[in-house]
Amino acid sequence: MTPTRTATPSPTLPPLPVGLGALVDLDSIAELRPPGMRVEQVSSYDRSGGNLDFGVGPDTAELLRKVGAEPAEIDNSYLYRDGDRYVVFDELGPGVVYRIWMTGLDALFLGGLQGDIAFELDDEPAPRLQLPRAELFGGQRAPFVTPLAGDNKASAGGFYSVVPIPFAKRLRITTSTVPNWMHVTYAKLPPGTTVESFDPVADSGAAAAVLANVGHDPKNAVPSREDEVDLDVAPGAAQAVWETGGAGAILRLELTAPAGAEIPLGLRLQAFFDGASAAQFDAPLDDLFGASLGPAARSLAFGRDGDRFYFYFPMPYRRGARLSLLNQGEQRFAGWRIRVASTTAAPSPRAAILHARSASARHEPDGRDYILLDTAGTGHVVAVVLTAGCGDAGRCQLEQLPGIDGAHLEGDERVSIDGSRYPQIHGTGLEDFFNGGFYFLGGPVTLPTHGNPAQAPTSPRRPGLNLRSAYRLFLGDAIPFSSHIRLGIEHGPVNDVPAEMSSLVLYYAIDEPTLIETDHIEIGSATSESAHQLAAEGRVNRTLRSAFRGDDSDVEIEAAGIEAARTSFRVAVTPDNRGVRLRRLADIGLGRQAATVLVDGQAAGTWYTADVNPLLRWADLDFDIPAALTAGREAIDVTLDATQSPTPWTSFAYTALSYVARDE
Repeated sequence: MTPTRTATPSPTLPPLPVGLGALVDLDSIAELRPPGMRVEQVSSYDRSGGNLDFGVGPDTAELLRKVGAEPAEIDNSYLYRDGDRYVVFDELGPGVVYRIWMTGLDALFLGGLQGDIAFELDDEPAPRLQLPRAELFGGQRAPFVTPLAGDNKASAGGFYSVVPIPFAKRLRITTSTVPNWMHVTYAKLPPGTTVESFDPVADSGAAAAVLANVGHDPKNAVPSREDEVDLDVAPGAAQAVWETGGAGAILRLELTAPAGAEIPLGLRLQAFFDGASAAQFDAPLDDLFGASLGPAARSLAFGRDGDRFYFYFPMPYRRGARLSLLNQGEQRFAGWRIRVASTTAAPSPRAAILHARSASARHEPDGRDYILLDTAGTGHVVAVVLTAGCGDAGRCQLEQLPGIDGAHLEGDERVSIDGSRYPQIHGTGLEDFFNGGFYFLGGPVTLPTHGNPAQAPTSPRRPGLNLRSAYRLFLGDAIPFSSHIRLGIEHGPVNDVPAEMSSLVLYYAIDEPTLIETDHIEIGSATSESAHQLAAEGRVNRTLRSAFRGDDSDVEIEAAGIEAARTSFRVAVTPDNRGVRLRRLADIGLGRQAATVLVDGQAAGTWYTADVNPLLRWADLDFDIPAALTAGREAIDVTLDATQSPTPWTSFAYTALSYVARDE
């Protein structure tokens, strides 16, 4: 039994925006996500851990010959078949799909994406919307209008939609043909959240207009103070730019350049909030505006508009803030001006500090991901800026693409949240992560939510060859973490080419974790099972040796577990919890699994996963229980009824994690 904690009263706060509102909201972007919110992704990643991160069906199998491969059918891009349809997404609500990205051989060789796509909501008998894939991404059909959606010409080889697709009970997305490369990024909303499922004729015009009006601050907050400072910083020196006491927020930063000038190298903008001795925000000035290779971003939140560089993510503070500009370059920085617009209005109680974390590395073929962010605490990622180049001429070539040093762009992003060994986000390639395709074919482009500002064979600004700069905002799909986050990306197909990487991650955070482990059950241990009163009907003992997808896909683990039709156990939780997360170590090699969850005899929902991987079979799978069923208890009795599961319910361990109040 765990010791009790003194409960902290929770202020009554308005809910955060969901759907189209979240897509254009920067006013509340600093506010910590509520307990039970998760952002995850379904993709066509290679189930074997290699670089065959796509799917091929009968319609496009012959097109493989055009890229030097033998015709084959590959099923990585869909979860399962339902009749003649391919199911690419299947999740229970409440939730919101915030991003759909695809590209394909059909786009390269047949003039565009073929086939149709259908959205099935809440187990209705017919799709609520079914349309050609070309129309989904064409930018002309409401609500999928420019710049909320775009094709491969608009987005440098990729097809994207950021039109939110909310679902109250369930969403299945199916296609008539096997997609080649695809991602679906979605938010799992806290249990009990009320959401109105997607309306195919909803008016998205207002959100599209905000996104189209880049360069103008979209926030409603009005500055109470604006200060302009002339910048003049000698090499090796720092200039105090701005300082204030008390509570408030920096609402926007604007940097005015001499006509046509690019941001010089070696400058870092640092921000210190609430008396911190070390900068929480420490960003290379060029990366801050997506301008690592010279040309800048032009996004909703940061970029360049003429000779004005802008940054609109709010920076809240409670006991003061100061800005400093550090010159680590070789030339004096002068002739520029910075404008700081701020407010003295106290930030929301759940507003967090804006952090900026930069990194850079030359990676040899070492089998390990390039790490953009690895940090503890509670927060959410809102933007990534990344620059990548091949490390050495001739060493970044694929067999089927001789003479092209582009294999450093083949790496998959992998994001592991709150200690999960199974990355909740696993992608298919660097340019795919930024909504491009085929090494940013046809770029560069700058769009409100993502872009590829520059492509260069070489550059004096960054090391490497065949360089690409890219940026992406995470707005409705801001990636929450409650104890830890690790964001990495491969350099090359399997971290096997030399690459020069540099990056900046923007995220709001507090230092304290708000999700703590309170109990753990080791299946197969008689002592652990007995201590937790574990019982399993229809029990079949099993042993599995396999690996997790991600950076450790070459590390096999062996564990004992069970299949069971009905499982019950007791786990300890903190009495003042704000909800509980159950984590199950599962074997996802056989197919979809589902169980009805009861907590102390009360229904808590259905624990369902459509993830299937017959090769890398281990998965840490999470289920969130609302505080209404757990608060005030030192332990909860959990029953999992899997009698109707499509395939046997597997478990090798259960972990209980309690959401706790942040320290005020």
